[in-house]
Amino acid sequence: MTVVYRDKYGIEYVSVPLPSHEVTEPVPLEARVASKRAMKRTAVPFYQGTDGANLAAQPRTHRRHWSDSQWGAFEEYCQLVTEESRTDSPVASAIVIKPL
Repeated sequence: MTVVYRDKYGIEYVSVPLPSHEVTEPVPLEARVASKRAMKRTAVPFYQGTDGANLAAQPRTHRRHWSDSQWGAFEEYCQLVTEESRTDSPVASAIVIKPL
């Protein structure tokens, strides 16, 4: 037996039987889907240190608030990463053996 609910706008909702092991929360019929823009974003605090890895992880908008020492640390970190990527040898290799 299916139960049909109708809200004040005339939209019908059909109840669906759920397995007994699931835990659900009731949602009011007037609930609507909010857009992602409506959700409040959490603000990332400005990083005050000079660690290059942490500076690289910061949002790009924070760069306009960086001090000269932070910029120097960030550029040095980027330089180290590019140098390490040039000298890195392949981590894994494949050997294919064909039968004669």
